[in-house]
Amino acid sequence: MKKNILLLFPYRFTEFNYYKYEISKLEKKYNLKVIIHDLSNVVTNKKLNAVWKTKLEKKTLKFSSLISWISYFHKTRKEKIIIFNYVTAQNLNSFIINLLIKLSKLPVMFCDEAPPHPESKKNIHFFLSRIKRHNFNYKVYLFYLKSYFFKFLINLIKYDKIYSLSNNCHKNYHSSYYGRKEKNFVKINFNSYDYSNALSVEKNKKKKFTKNYIIYLDNGGPYFTGDSHLIGNRIPKYDIKKEYNDLNLFFDKIEKYFNAKVVIIPHPKYRSSNTKKIKSFNPYFNNRIVNNAHDSLAKLSSNCLFFIHKASTAISYAVFHCKPVIGIYTPQCLHHSEFEDILGQSRNLGKKPLDTSKINKKKILKNLTINKSKYKYYKYNYLTHKNKTVEKIPNYKIIGDLMNQLFKKNKFKFK
Repeated sequence: MKKNILLLFPYRFTEFNYYKYEISKLEKKYNLKVIIHDLSNVVTNKKLNAVWKTKLEKKTLKFSSLISWISYFHKTRKEKIIIFNYVTAQNLNSFIINLLIKLSKLPVMFCDEAPPHPESKKNIHFFLSRIKRHNFNYKVYLFYLKSYFFKFLINLIKYDKIYSLSNNCHKNYHSSYYGRKEKNFVKINFNSYDYSNALSVEKNKKKKFTKNYIIYLDNGGPYFTGDSHLIGNRIPKYDIKKEYNDLNLFFDKIEKYFNAKVVIIPHPKYRSSNTKKIKSFNPYFNNRIVNNAHDSLAKLSSNCLFFIHKASTAISYAVFHCKPVIGIYTPQCLHHSEFEDILGQSRNLGKKPLDTSKINKKKILKNLTINKSKYKYYKYNYLTHKNKTVEKIPNYKIIGDLMNQLFKKNKFKFK
């Protein structure tokens, strides 16, 4: 009998997600069937869903209401299936989904990736800084209050069996979503998906390319509003035209300094599937090289000169290939949360971000040095485990081997 995985996803499930989660490889090499439920219309709001530009994956079941999903799940739970749950209890609908999963007594896996930045201490300074940032924006406070409330409620009910796929290697680790470690809680050493995607291509890599390009990791903003609609953040006021004019002038200087082209890698939400019709969803990049391929970073990172970013977790590829990274900002973003993210990521790699309006070749060259100890720390705290049975193995193999092991030993009692 074919082994089934039911993957529950709270956001738009795109073709990029299908690539990122290595679903094709998992199905083909392990004789698995992955059933994907796109629950974006059930657990998230219309404004957030409208942000996605990347083409939606066809091989998914898309639900328009909670009732329709409950009806389908009631039939599915009778099959021999393991749930891979990405839906966290943040509102009423997502709470009900998690409640039904727990009551079903089906085995559950979830991915608990370590965030690529130090966790903020929840002290008085933290709360005051957040009040200063959000001011009287009640939508943000309401979002977090609901989130904490529903997470507290769902943690009162225990899973029958749960497997945490995590790249978090801290000794005092416990799941941030599912409470303390218990007998029914099993941690499986895992990689971040960026690391795993890079690993998959690296293993198959044969051809080398000339290092005549620089990668810019676009985070979507300020042209796109991104995740602001998720928690109700007020969208920062930018002079968008000036922002991108300044950014393109910076790219022109960089290309001249190094006699190399800047390649724009769009954020995963904003990738064009028809580049003949739409080269870039951001019109300010239409005169530049834009690579929309889902595996662009996995294939291009090893042979680029260096990376440029404005708060992107995709700097994982730079760490994987030990490439220099330059964090940049503009004077406009100094007083926004984006600058805090850029600063934090730069510090993680032992750097200071650069102001694009005060750039010169000397400053750039100074920032192209690599702090090997910082890179090593980043790799083994946010990307993978210092264990050859994990750090050399792509995620689809870890999941596939786990599935084979669990089904072979008949550990699960399916109803």
